[in-house]
Amino acid sequence: GYYSPGSKSAYVAFDPQRLLDTRDPADWDGGPLGGRGYIWMPLSYDAPGITGFVLNSTVTNPTDNGFLAVAPDPNSLADYENGTEDWPAAPTSSTLNWTRGKTVPNLVQASTGDNGIIDFWNQSDGDIDLIVDAFGLYQED
Repeated sequence: GYYSPGSKSAYVAFDPQRLLDTRDPADWDGGPLGGRGYIWMPLSYDAPGITGFVLNSTVTNPTDNGFLAVAPDPNSLADYENGTEDWPAAPTSSTLNWTRGKTVPNLVQASTGDNGIIDFWNQSDGDIDLIVDAFGLYQED
């Protein structure tokens, strides 16, 4: 589907897929996401026709109040692989807000930006566990 006839991309739904669970060492060996840190996910770096994703992000086990910000990453996959990435500017817009000890999920439509990488920012001073599930994507005609 489209938002309007002039839309750049069409929505393509698919069965939900778990992309990340920081609680599961088989899925993620980095443990909880530290305060003011971010996780970068190369979701469409090799598929330039994909312009965004529909994701459910869940924060659980937060040790402080805060919010999650989701934004495209300005670095390329080659930057990360070569260790030449720059620390991106942290977004200030909230995807979801939480209070210490509470689990909070929220749906987010995230742009892939120019490099097909999406960042998930822990905008608190405490650690969080992060779960990310994908429900669909936006693809150019």
